[in-house]
Amino acid sequence: MISESVLKKRIEMIMKELIPQWLQHWEFSLWITTDGEIRSLNRTRRNIDRPTDVLSFPLLDLNTPLPIQILGEVVISWDRTMEQAIEIGHTEEDEFYRLLVHGILHLFGYDHETSIEDEKIMKAKEDEILTLILGEGVWD
Repeated sequence: MISESVLKKRIEMIMKELIPQWLQHWEFSLWITTDGEIRSLNRTRRNIDRPTDVLSFPLLDLNTPLPIQILGEVVISWDRTMEQAIEIGHTEEDEFYRLLVHGILHLFGYDHETSIEDEKIMKAKEDEILTLILGEGVWD
């Protein structure tokens, strides 16, 4: 299982890489759930009736430099995390952090679905942050 103290430390490391200087205080919601729950949320919020590994709902406004902001919500399916860890050959913890970083990047406006170039940019940033928080070798 994921250690809460390690999770907090790694979230701080992620945010240090992404937060603009003008943003002094921030928060976001993280929900770890099941395939059934995330499927329902995916259907309700995106009109896609299937489970997914991670959903992000950004609220951050980078165009309005308010010093205190709510970044949004990240929802991760633990069921998908476990399945994908096996498929990819990662530990469940590594896969969880991959999904977490992916979801947080969406909160900051990264989007892999807009173009191939945007997908490359997001993937490179994802790999950079994963290397920072988990070390070399896992994401090469």
